[in-house]
Amino acid sequence: MNLNNAPQRIRWGVIALLIGIAIFLSILDNSGNLDNALAFLRNPLIAILDWTSARTDTLADALSGPRDLQEAKTEIERLQERLDALERENEELRESQGEAQLLFDLFNRARQAPELTRVTANVIGQDTNPAIRSIIIDKGSEDGILVGMPVESARGLVGRVFRTAAKSSQVVLITDSASAIPTRLGTSRATGILRGGGLGGSMAIDWLDLKYQVEIGEVVSTSGLGGKFPQGIVIGRVIEVERREAELFQRAIVQPAVDTESLEIVFVITDFQPIETDIFSDTTETP
Repeated sequence: MNLNNAPQRIRWGVIALLIGIAIFLSILDNSGNLDNALAFLRNPLIAILDWTSARTDTLADALSGPRDLQEAKTEIERLQERLDALERENEELRESQGEAQLLFDLFNRARQAPELTRVTANVIGQDTNPAIRSIIIDKGSEDGILVGMPVESARGLVGRVFRTAAKSSQVVLITDSASAIPTRLGTSRATGILRGGGLGGSMAIDWLDLKYQVEIGEVVSTSGLGGKFPQGIVIGRVIEVERREAELFQRAIVQPAVDTESLEIVFVITDFQPIETDIFSDTTETP
């Protein structure tokens, strides 16, 4: 082995190592990893800890995924319960608003005719008897309710008291086939007897004189004649007119103002001043 060439070989080896290091550093610099390499050279322990920490965080995230999903499901269930509670509260508020509007309408009706004495009653049932159209209210003889008293709502006439018990009463509706109400039309001023059509039938005023120009849309109200109903309670509107020139009369079909299927609160008129006509029924002359 030639020892004289050893320093030269060492020198060339160092030069080759430096060139290799330069090439390696250039590659690291081009790939963006030079800073990481220098940081590793400055403090190898910290670099190793950073690398393991990044992998640990990745693994922890993967393991925490199911837990986050369960938390999300729990939060969704909580929000759904809150939404259901808000919807129930909204329904209750709408119901309260409807009740307040109903009471306001009833108050307005009472204010329009302050001369009438009324008892407020709740509708507690619909009569199931197909032979008679009626409702049941929660006021009876103990409350001063008598047979024959008129019953109205905020929108118009409902009917008359037919039977009473101590704490309830049966009210025959104006739509019942046995109902007969003296009426007056608002525009033409024609008068007649309004009769109910019964189940599935229409209310109608028959035998109207052809001299009256009855029009569709006219308001039909109680005339007060006969003393059974106060004057001026709205019943409905004319929706059809049948003129029969050959028979010298006409017929008006009336749509009721009150939806009897949705009644909740009514007034029982316990006192009013009737228009008496019975005194003229006796035609016997007195000396």
